[in-house]
Amino acid sequence: MKRILLIALALLLLCSLAACGSGKKPEAKTGSWALNDSAGMSADAQKAFDKAMEGLMGVNYTPAALLGTQLVSGTNYCVLCEAAVVYPDAQPYWALVYVYADLQGNAKATNIVALDPGAILESGKVENSQAQSGMPGSWKLDREGTVAADGAVMHLASQLVSGRNHCVLCKGWNLVFVYENLEGKTEVLKTVPLDIAALSQPAE
Repeated sequence: MKRILLIALALLLLCSLAACGSGKKPEAKTGSWALNDSAGMSADAQKAFDKAMEGLMGVNYTPAALLGTQLVSGTNYCVLCEAAVVYPDAQPYWALVYVYADLQGNAKATNIVALDPGAILESGKVENSQAQSGMPGSWKLDREGTVAADGAVMHLASQLVSGRNHCVLCKGWNLVFVYENLEGKTEVLKTVPLDIAALSQPAE
């Protein structure tokens, strides 16, 4: 089993605490995004997500975490999903799926942002225009890695190098990249904010 050792966990904790501030959940205000204080899907979010996915063809999206909500005339949701193109042996990948639910109970997907850990690590930012066809290169979706730091929510992906790179989702929300060498020593390579408000708008 993959291990992320104490030095990396301490750094992950510092990163996540810096991003979370006081750790209090912000109050939802009309027009602003409120970050979810846990990864769990609310009943309302799940209902809106299921409604929005009806009839969607070509890619299957499985919710993994509700990252935030925005109150408008209705509600916008940002949901982290495990995605897979519908064809044999398709490689799964991560995607942010934005869903709008109106006041009449209708719902639709308004934007989908594929997450490419390799590109994010290299550029230091999350692009809104990544192709939705899986994670290219040697990165693999990997939920089996273990992370035991406060603020760490989910192990998302790993890459076999001379050792292993890890991509971890931390509260805030941030993607924290950790390198683990062959002796098990680790270092944090980069922390990249996952700006769900900026990513909510489709790329031009």
